[in-house]
Amino acid sequence: MDDTVRDTKAELAAGAKLVVRERLMTHGNQNAVSNYRVDLNGEGCSCDVVSRSVARDDSYQKFDAVLTGNAPCSGHTECDAIIMDNGRILAVPGLEANNVDAALVHEAAIGKIAGEQLIKLMTFGLTEQEAEEQIINGFLK
Repeated sequence: MDDTVRDTKAELAAGAKLVVRERLMTHGNQNAVSNYRVDLNGEGCSCDVVSRSVARDDSYQKFDAVLTGNAPCSGHTECDAIIMDNGRILAVPGLEANNVDAALVHEAAIGKIAGEQLIKLMTFGLTEQEAEEQIINGFLK
């Protein structure tokens, strides 16, 4: 599959809980878009949407997460990504609190593999490519 657009929409009632764990790797000229829209409508409902991804070669990724707190609730969204080669990544946070007791958090981090990590694994006898693959595999687990 070269391109994907995933749209996830949820409306949470009182006491409902939504947990999403997305793992994604793109390469070549692939494009991947993940759209999440979560309405936290009921008292005590919660959501936790976490994406971990790697963009290699000339691929593109977009993580777009919008949480709307309409009641006393808690919501968390997180995008952690590794960018390599000419990859491109866009993390779009959207938090809307319509209730004084809505607690909403968004976290995002995009970066490359640290050189120290590669060097450490290479001292154990791995090639640079093998070390890179080990780091990526561990990151996506």
